[in-house]
Order: sequence, then C-alpha cells, then structure tokens
Amino acid sequence: MKKAIFLDFYGTVVHENGPQSYKVIERVFNSGNASSPEEAVLHWSHTFQKRLEGAQGDNHRLQYDLALESFEEVLDHFNSKENAKELCDLMVDHWCNPPIYDDAKKFLRYSNLPIYFVTNSDDSFINQAINNHGLKANGIITSEQAKYSKPMKEIFLYALEKSGLKAHEVVHIGDSLSSDIECANAAGIEAIWLNRYNKPVPTGITAASNFEEIPKYISLSKGQ
Repeated sequence: MKKAIFLDFYGTVVHENGPQSYKVIERVFNSGNASSPEEAVLHWSHTFQKRLEGAQGDNHRLQYDLALESFEEVLDHFNSKENAKELCDLMVDHWCNPPIYDDAKKFLRYSNLPIYFVTNSDDSFINQAINNHGLKANGIITSEQAKYSKPMKEIFLYALEKSGLKAHEVVHIGDSLSSDIECANAAGIEAIWLNRYNKPVPTGITAASNFEEIPKYISLSKGQ
C-alpha cells in the first residue's frame, strides 16, 4: 500500500490557463504579427522551456525571471510593442490565482493519504494559490527549492528526501506524460496520468480521466 501521494499542481489541480493568461495571449496576438493566438502561445512555450532546461542545479533561476526573458524574446519575435513586465506580472497573477478543478478540490478534501505538491513553481506563486483556495497539504516541493524542475528527475529525488519517503511508498499524479509520468518513473516512482482530454494512452501507462477514477488504482487509506 502507498503511504502518500505526490501531486502536480498546475494543469492537474488547477487549470493551466485562466482569464489572466488568456488576456496575455490576446495582447501579444493583437499587438504583433503572429498568424494566430496559438502561434504566439507555442512560441512562448518553446522559448520558456528552452530557458527552463538550461536553468538546472547550479544554474537554477527563478521562474519569474525566465518567464520575463521569454516574453521579451516573444515580443521581439512578433514585432510587438507590448510591455514584457506587464505581461509577465499578469501571468504571475494567474499563477497565484488559477481556477481550480472541482474534482481536484474534492479529492484533496477527502483523501486520507498525505498529499505533497511537487511542481515547477517559485515558492511565492504556489503558496499564494494554495492559500487563496484554502487547500491543505503535508508538504510543498517546488523547483525553486529543489533547484531542478521537471522533467529532471532530481526534483522527485528531492521530494523523497524532504518527505522522508521511499520511492515505492508514493504514487505521483500529474497531467503531463513527460514532466510527470516519465519523470516520476525515472526516479522509481509509480505514476498515474491524469488524462482529462482522453488522449490516446501509450502502452504501459496508467491513466485516469479525472480524480474520481483515482481510487480504482490506489487505496486512499493510509498504508501500514
């Protein structure tokens, strides 16, 4: 039996996007020469991810700084005169006030297993979001603390060390195949893919379409 749950936050417990982030996308698209809002999002995501991958271990930097630089590059790429800091601060507002999934809130309320959030985030963002939604957790592990971010397995190794748990004693639940499932598996942790959009499930992957299906795969009672 499992003794605890590691749980992704953004995209799993709360929505990846919300009113503020959609406002950012709209401003970039309307002020520049992107062919579509989707093109602007894809370019920002690629730019941010590239910076994130280079900011591990001794080279770790805060998510805010990486996001700000990414916005500066995206605005330059699409010839937009928008203010990068204003856009970045709107994203911070989203990260601190993300809409929450109803099934996630119920799951967190009724699970008898200890919950540890494991997320790519600056501490201040997720702490504010958790406080705003009145959520409870036994621990919060961020990329700021670990100095590594998903999909690097070191963030999960740090989470195990901080929680005092062994890999076989926990299960991780997250919405990203690479950042959550493959990354947790690389650290020896069993994982469940929260596949809210019913995408094709690769062979060997355990998937649930919502939190109500999670008890089919793990007991929510405390392990011995």
